[in-house]
Amino acid sequence: MKKAGTFAVRRTLLAGLFLALLAGWGEARAATMTFVREYTYQAGEADSKLSSRAIALEQVKRLLLEELGTYLVSHTEVKDAALTRDEIMTYTAGQVATEIMTERWDGESYYLKAKISADPDEVARSVAALREDHEKADELAQLRNQTSESLKEIERLRRELAKARASAGPEDSAKVAAVRKEYDSAVAQVAAKEYVDQGLVLQNSGQSTRAADAFGKAIEAAPSWARPYVMRGSVYNQLQRPRQSLADLDTALRLTPKDQAALMNHGIAMLKGGRRAEGFAELQRAVSLAGPQEYRASTRAGRELLRNDMPREAVVFLTRSIQLRPNDNARAYYLRAMAYKKLGQRRNALADLRIAERQQGRPQPRRFLQ
Repeated sequence: MKKAGTFAVRRTLLAGLFLALLAGWGEARAATMTFVREYTYQAGEADSKLSSRAIALEQVKRLLLEELGTYLVSHTEVKDAALTRDEIMTYTAGQVATEIMTERWDGESYYLKAKISADPDEVARSVAALREDHEKADELAQLRNQTSESLKEIERLRRELAKARASAGPEDSAKVAAVRKEYDSAVAQVAAKEYVDQGLVLQNSGQSTRAADAFGKAIEAAPSWARPYVMRGSVYNQLQRPRQSLADLDTALRLTPKDQAALMNHGIAMLKGGRRAEGFAELQRAVSLAGPQEYRASTRAGRELLRNDMPREAVVFLTRSIQLRPNDNARAYYLRAMAYKKLGQRRNALADLRIAERQQGRPQPRRFLQ
């Protein structure tokens, strides 16, 4: 009788646990929200199925991100972060994947229905963290600006192409061909953005190899666009593949010789490949092009030099960062403390660590000083 009673109690406990797990699973599922939007692009005379799809997809993504951003502002911690709607749309672009539900092309218009599914609270936390990751935030902002400019350029070239064709003079054929080439290049860049977005989501979820593959597809779609080369080069640096990184970044710098992100990653790849002097010089060039964000670029250069066992050179960049922003630069002080420790300058290291603690408002890890 006692055994039967014990069994009944265990069965009740197991049933309760099972119900609790189901309830928790249901809550987890309920936390995920889905946003659905539609967009129809009316094709012009210059448009093909490819160009119409590329433009329609980019526009429906913007509608989805705008809807998600509006929800985040109203219902999550993002509302207290003093972020603009454009900033939220920019930062969420690298966090959520767009899924195409339906698409149709009838020769005159391209219809797309797409959705994004995400946990708003999780996205809000990612957005808040991304705001502090200035390198990624700047990259996403630059990508959004480039795409906006491409869409404007496409619209301008559509009008110009229609005007050139309307004149229909023999002498205008070369002009039509030139405008058409520009138009196709701008469309290819917007089409490639589909793969760039996929790569960003994969990279942010820690799937670097798959991210590199997605950026590779973007390169195939728009071989004259520098940004995917820079992004894949950065991923190759993360994967410790400096030779492949340098190949991509060499191409990016041929396309845009003064691209600050390309130069920074190029210098990092040189360091990883053992070309220390060249890498140091390349980082100097990258920092010189950073403009108002020079202190951030100097901090990143110092961090990479420290990672590659070049503490003396790291101090040069980190000191520059601190000179540019002495009162709110805990990261640079902490990194310089690590560099000083490697150089055997423990007193300087401790002084920098204490400043980092005051600026950060909390103790910093001290294990490296032991």
